[in-house]
Amino acid sequence: MTFHVIGHVTRDRIAHGSATREQPGGGAYYAGLTLARLGAQVEVITRLAADDRPALLRELHAAGTHLTVGLSPATTTFENTWLDAALTRRTQIVTAVAAPFTAADLPTADAALLHLAPLTASDMDTHFIECAAARGVVALDAQGMVRQVGPAGRHGAVIVRPWEDAATALRWVSFLKVDVEEAAVLTGLADPPRAARQLAHRLGRAPCEAIVSLAERGAVIASPQRTHHIAALPTTRPVDATGCGDTFFAAYLLRRRRGDDIPAAGRFAAACATLTLERFGAFAATEPDVADRLATLES
Repeated sequence: MTFHVIGHVTRDRIAHGSATREQPGGGAYYAGLTLARLGAQVEVITRLAADDRPALLRELHAAGTHLTVGLSPATTTFENTWLDAALTRRTQIVTAVAAPFTAADLPTADAALLHLAPLTASDMDTHFIECAAARGVVALDAQGMVRQVGPAGRHGAVIVRPWEDAATALRWVSFLKVDVEEAAVLTGLADPPRAARQLAHRLGRAPCEAIVSLAERGAVIASPQRTHHIAALPTTRPVDATGCGDTFFAAYLLRRRRGDDIPAAGRFAAACATLTLERFGAFAATEPDVADRLATLES
């Protein structure tokens, strides 16, 4: 089974205190590497400027992912500044946005699962999501769909705003992931379990599972039948939380497609996210590493 991950690989500038570093990023980057390093077959479909291709795609290529790359006049570029030691609050500025995806970017053959990872509202539209659903099961990280980039130019602050077409688009989605703020914007509910249940009922394709990530408090995962709280794994060495939600979602999808129930898939995904939190860059562990972390927690 091949996972098709669609989204912009980005240039990220990460600032925390006095330290600053630059690295590749974007949901497609983090999800693609997580899936590949957990043994899945992965195709990453992305768009970026030609000059950025060698540096930003090197790690994905080395991990064995199949890359389908469309050229763009610009590469999506984020400046993320973490505001606290626990890495739970950040500001974001977008200084460039890559060209949007169209139905022509989708796999030509039927796909088992299409993992859509938009970063801004201009990346993909409802028609694209509908076309993706015609090819296979759709998993959507909706963070980009509720992101509006500020005034054009060098400093484009990211703000969260309603997704006007959500009711139509979610009819084509089977798995959905949002954070607390995004869930509140989509549902009007400040209570994550209630928001997750509402979102699960709004999804139109089985199994209709909605994840609301709670950062250091774990995640809530709801299906139409039941709601589960997945605790975060403890850590004493947080390094960079960028991409942890993307890692969680990708690992969760992998384990669900391999037959795990929701709590087991959620615990596995939480362990993957914690291992990512403890380093700069994408998930770099193996399945035995994740099993060891879970076994340590249970001992």
